[in-house]
Amino acid sequence: MDFRLLTAMLDEARLGNRVDGSWTTQAYNNIVEALRQTGLTGITKNNVKNRQKSLKDRWWEVHELSSGLSGFAWDESTKRFTAEPEVWDDLLQAKPAAAKWRVSSIRYYDLMEELWGVDRATGHMDDPFQAGFDTAYRSPPHYGSCSPIDDTQSVSSAASGGTTGTSSSRGTKRKAPMIDVMDAQFDRLTTRLDAFTDYLGQGNALTQRLSDIVERQVVAIERRNEIINEQVNILRRISTVQYSESNIWDMLVAMNLEDEQVMVQCYDFLCNNPSHVRRLFGLPPHLRLNQLLKFIGQSG
Repeated sequence: MDFRLLTAMLDEARLGNRVDGSWTTQAYNNIVEALRQTGLTGITKNNVKNRQKSLKDRWWEVHELSSGLSGFAWDESTKRFTAEPEVWDDLLQAKPAAAKWRVSSIRYYDLMEELWGVDRATGHMDDPFQAGFDTAYRSPPHYGSCSPIDDTQSVSSAASGGTTGTSSSRGTKRKAPMIDVMDAQFDRLTTRLDAFTDYLGQGNALTQRLSDIVERQVVAIERRNEIINEQVNILRRISTVQYSESNIWDMLVAMNLEDEQVMVQCYDFLCNNPSHVRRLFGLPPHLRLNQLLKFIGQSG
């Protein structure tokens, strides 16, 4: 969520939709629409404003701690500022509150620096302490009388009676803690959304890897089936034909042997020597008798 919000704001800033550090109405509309197109359909302009304030306050704290100091460098991988131990020691002596940033990370600091660093350099950035004061004690804005610059509030209601003003101020003071609670809840929501987005990205990568593995397995299975089919065909070509006893007797009858006793002897010989049977059936009929006599002579 934070990455998409900062990216959308940077796009609007580059388009010139920010005047003296404040967003125009069109800029807010464009930012909200950009976030909705990424899946955050329930986002509103107030959500954008509150989240922007939280991010800006966090950036401001880190920016003020490290600005004007040498020896600090931003580490993109760890999302933290790095420095030699003695540099940190010098900073912590001057600013003890900076201790947490030695171990805590701040995501997208480079984007926030690009977005608000220019405002700070040109003096168009509000003092965060004054902004906090305004958030806690300023009367609720009258949206019907806002100027084209959304961060500028009309003061047409300031002339109302003292009783009304006192009641409004007290109501605003009571609402300030609720705003903090809502902002904290929004922080947790955006963190979960970012984690969910990262999970989806990892899931897509895992799905792609699984798809590649399955594809390779399918190719391997197809190749194995081809090899098996080739082997089966070879076995079919070289497999021996099983000739029955009746086939052997029919072959002897076709040889026109006149003596049945000789036929029976030849029959017994061939039944006991199936390899000779295959060889005889492989010859033309007129050559079989001579080959049979040759087999018998060799055996005996």
